[in-house]
Amino acid sequence: MGDDGYDYDPFAPATLEDPATAHRWLRERCPVHRYERFEPPFYTLSRHDDVLEGLRDIETWSSEFGQGPQVSKQGGMLDDPPGHTMFRRMTLSAFTPRAVERMAPTVDALADELIDAMTAGGATSGDLHDGLACPLPVITIARMLGVAEEDRLQFKAWSDASVAGMNGDVEARDWARRGLNDYFVAEMARRRDLVATGEEPPDDLITGLVQAALDAPRPIADSELLGVLSQLLIGGNETTTSLITNAVWRLCEVPERWDALVADPSLVDVALEESLRHDPPVLGLFRMSTCPVSLHGVDIPAGSKAMMLYASANRDPAAWDRPDEFRLDRDLGDLRRRHLSFGSGVHFCLGAPLARLEARAALGALVRRLPRLRLDGPMERIETFLLFGKRTQPVRWD
Repeated sequence: MGDDGYDYDPFAPATLEDPATAHRWLRERCPVHRYERFEPPFYTLSRHDDVLEGLRDIETWSSEFGQGPQVSKQGGMLDDPPGHTMFRRMTLSAFTPRAVERMAPTVDALADELIDAMTAGGATSGDLHDGLACPLPVITIARMLGVAEEDRLQFKAWSDASVAGMNGDVEARDWARRGLNDYFVAEMARRRDLVATGEEPPDDLITGLVQAALDAPRPIADSELLGVLSQLLIGGNETTTSLITNAVWRLCEVPERWDALVADPSLVDVALEESLRHDPPVLGLFRMSTCPVSLHGVDIPAGSKAMMLYASANRDPAAWDRPDEFRLDRDLGDLRRRHLSFGSGVHFCLGAPLARLEARAALGALVRRLPRLRLDGPMERIETFLLFGKRTQPVRWD
């Protein structure tokens, strides 16, 4: 608790509703905060330079024991090098900017199809989350993985439950883990059977991982591949959904912003990067200290979890001019280089090019197809304290 009587609580309704105000207090009054009411207790780093250093110094701040507040060895791309490096290389070819850009016509067409469905029958209102922001990334990552169309809703449910697990819902986490593991094990076995019988397996990420495992420098267990596939699924939908809803929210809450985008669609990329800076879909992720750390007069013991608070770093006045303002006149290159919404260092988000492509497709289609878009009532926030986005987003476009 601060000397002003304020007690930062990342799970409190007021913090969930308005994280920026709580983060400002952290930066100004308690840049290294210890939260006692969680097991295990954890720390929060809120200033830009501290968060950036924590993300880049993987020898002091390890990802090996999970990027949520609980201690859990997840492996795969969430591990530290050299394991992280090996698994990242196994999936990198599908997520390079060039590979992702080849998907642009397909993703653009999907955005148009979803807006067609939203406006079918002359409809003039709907829920943007359910109609566009959620299905666009879910369908895209499911296609990349090789998930059958009839299984996509189930995959979305497993993904949501996995995210809830990071918020402490152990039952949801275990249910999702069992479902995903069973599904992926069966799909990997099916692809191995096809190869064994001389048939051509599907050209998708599951096949790519199975084949890459055969060429890996050491034997790869199915449990390790399961971790990578689950990480790709979860990282490939919820966060991009929130990027889309957050961007539409900020643009439409001030109609002049939306009108500026309609008048000049070339601002779409700036709008998305400013949304990432101003309202990052991932508020922050966790690292574990590998040795004692002393920072701003606070001693952090070895083996402590600490949240690297991207959202606070992105609004630190020491790093950004007028950080609490959402502005369309910021420099695009500067935004892309300096905001921390995709992390930094070796764990920089592998799916960043895909998230940008999907959000650009969604926002570009909305500007083109629904130029009179506006908000149409209260929105509900997604629940987990790690993420920031809208679970519902009623809009009108008549």
